[in-house]
Amino acid sequence: MGRKAATKATPEKEVNALAMMVFLSALSDGATIGEAAHQAGVDRKTVYRWKESDAEFAAAWDECLEEGTELLEREAVRRAVHGVEEPVIYQGQLTPIYEHNPDGTLKMVETRERNAKGRMVTVYKPVQAVDADGNPRFLTVRKPSDTLMIFMLKSRRPNTYRERGSIEHTGPGGKPLPAPAPGGGVLVVPGIMTDAAAWSQAVSSASPPDAGGGR
Repeated sequence: MGRKAATKATPEKEVNALAMMVFLSALSDGATIGEAAHQAGVDRKTVYRWKESDAEFAAAWDECLEEGTELLEREAVRRAVHGVEEPVIYQGQLTPIYEHNPDGTLKMVETRERNAKGRMVTVYKPVQAVDADGNPRFLTVRKPSDTLMIFMLKSRRPNTYRERGSIEHTGPGGKPLPAPAPGGGVLVVPGIMTDAAAWSQAVSSASPPDAGGGR
C-alpha cells in the first residue's frame, strides 16, 4: 500500500484560519471583541462559536486579550503622567511656529499683497516653520490627565483612594437610625424620643419664633 495522502485544508478552513489570526492580532493591539471581529471580516457570533468549539483558539483569545489590556494600561499611564500633545488655539486659529535667525529675531520674508485700497504693496511676514515633510508646524502643549491619573490610582490601590462620603447615624445600642424626615417645620426623627416631656421640649425648641419674638 502506498503512503496515506495528507489531508488538505478546505478553502473554508483556510479562510477561517486567516480570519482567526487577524482577530487575535487585533485583540492583542487593544481592539474590542466587536472591533477585532470586524477587522477579521466576521461577526461576533462567529468568533464566540470558534471559541466554544476550539480550545486552542480560546486559549489564544484569552492571552491576546490580556496583551491588549496591558497595552491599553501602558497608554493610559503615559497619558496620565506625560500627557498628550494638544494644539494651542488663539482666537479660533492654530498658533503657528515661526523660524528665527541665529540672533533670535524672527526670520521675515518679503511679499507683495494688495492693501485695503486695492493697491499692491510690499509687506514683510514671518516665515512659518515646517516639519520634515514640508507641512507647516503649529504650537502644541503637553497636558497630563488628572482624571485619568485618579482612575489609575483607584484601580491600583482601591483601599487608599476609594470614595469616603457616607455618614452613618446610630442610636442606642449602636443600631442604625432611619433617615430624618421634615414634618411641619419640626425635624422628626422616629425612635429617638421615648419620654413625652423630652419630646415636648424638643418640639418647642425646633419650632420657629412667633411674630412677637416669643416661641
